Amino acid sequence: MASSKPINVSIEPLNYADISTCAQIAADSFATDPHTIVKQLGKDGYDMADIFRGMFLRNLERKTIVHVKAVDQDTGKIVGHGGWAFPRVDPATIPRQGPSDEKPAALQEKTPETAAKQEKSEAPVGGRIDELHALEDKDMQEWMTEQVPSDKPCMIIACLMVHPEYQSRGVGSALIQHGNKTADQLGLSIYVHSSDQAWKAYSKFGFTTMRELDIDLDEYAPRPPRDDEHVMGKKGIGKWGKYMIRYMVRTPVKASE
Repeated sequence: MASSKPINVSIEPLNYADISTCAQIAADSFATDPHTIVKQLGKDGYDMADIFRGMFLRNLERKTIVHVKAVDQDTGKIVGHGGWAFPRVDPATIPRQGPSDEKPAALQEKTPETAAKQEKSEAPVGGRIDELHALEDKDMQEWMTEQVPSDKPCMIIACLMVHPEYQSRGVGSALIQHGNKTADQLGLSIYVHSSDQAWKAYSKFGFTTMRELDIDLDEYAPRPPRDDEHVMGKKGIGKWGKYMIRYMVRTPVKASE
């Protein structure tokens, strides 16, 4: 049984050497999410760790994206990571410290042919899973075009992951507060597309819900859950349950507040 004792973490820049560890943390986190599990049913499956490796390789070189890692100060172990995009923000004002190491030759992005092959294997096979992907893509685009300002600088949480064994131990809170501090310094609002499991943590640190997407996972799943699979609600009743995606925002807090 995982400990619930809070740990002391330091927030540090993410290096190329950290990519594999952080990508695996993301994969392990998604592996316990019923929504993600359902969206992969009926497909050949895809490597979530590989997807995040590619994302890190692209983003670590960008001046308007910041990635950090959360490190257990007692063990030196990476226990989580976070990333923020800064659309329409002057790169010179972003408190960004890029990787301190060089990109290894072994950590190269896929060739266009390899990427296209993986994209094909990741595509939904049709049916209701395909409908679920389309529904969420449409809802995300509406949020981005209707509620996230296109003419003002802001921050968007690109990812925020905590290793399953270290969840509810203060790691996620430290990462959220790290981003909030930057937002307050720059006077920026932060937007996030939150999972059903994470929204309470965001709410604790000033985020409010702008929009919701309520999904009955059983309407889209091609089969009921197995006994060993994570579900929303009670296990053993043959239901995946209902899942709520929340689009949230936090406005900057002035120093006097």
